[in-house]
Amino acid sequence: MNNDPERKQRVLFAALSGFLAGTVAALLSSFINIWLFPDLPLYLEWTSIFYAWVMWAVLGGVLAGVAAYSSEGWKSIFLSALCMAVMVLVLNVLQSSEGFLLNMVALIGLLLPFIAMMTPLAFIFFWLANRFVQAMSVAGWARVKVFILNLFVILVIGAAPGVYAKMSARAERGVRIIHGILQDAAQASSPDAVHKALLKTEGFAEHKDQPYTLSQTPSIYSTVGVDVTAHYDDGYTILCAVVLYPGSDPSILPCKGQLP
Repeated sequence: MNNDPERKQRVLFAALSGFLAGTVAALLSSFINIWLFPDLPLYLEWTSIFYAWVMWAVLGGVLAGVAAYSSEGWKSIFLSALCMAVMVLVLNVLQSSEGFLLNMVALIGLLLPFIAMMTPLAFIFFWLANRFVQAMSVAGWARVKVFILNLFVILVIGAAPGVYAKMSARAERGVRIIHGILQDAAQASSPDAVHKALLKTEGFAEHKDQPYTLSQTPSIYSTVGVDVTAHYDDGYTILCAVVLYPGSDPSILPCKGQLP
């Protein structure tokens, strides 16, 4: 016998809320730098964007649905928070360059703090689901108001991780510096006018007049550096590391060309 006749509706609304929040997070994190820095030719990898959307939207839907399973809330809320915490920590471990043992120690040590951080988020999805279910029993403007407020909350939840993906000031400066030397090289009338970081870059002479897009990651060469990659249409790439010490002029390490 089903003692919770609203469970299916509640789980469905929570899952849809998580799916929508995940979609907003994936799209905003993928395109926020394109919108904020329209003067920079930034790189977009459509396959990665699609996979990010699938991951954010599907996991968001599943984990939000878990939060709304119990009518009392707290059991399923804590289970959802646990799953969210494990997911975030595992993804960070997979992206980490540290050793396996150190990553496991960090995962176990951070699990409880992350559960505490994720519990309010799981509660919000439970709260949203209950509001959607209650709204179905009313009509007219009263229902519309609930839906509008819920959608606003969902958009805010999705926007938070998206805004986090914005380039830092250091990353933006590094990208602008590399964009500048590539543009100067394209207009240079002689090799003497080309930045020294590009003089011995394999394949650059053949590509210097071609269009490119730029991506960036924290540098593997310096803790205060940015690795900027220029992507060309034929698959050729250039990797330039920009070291940015506070109060000092930027230093550009010799750029490395990678033929397709």
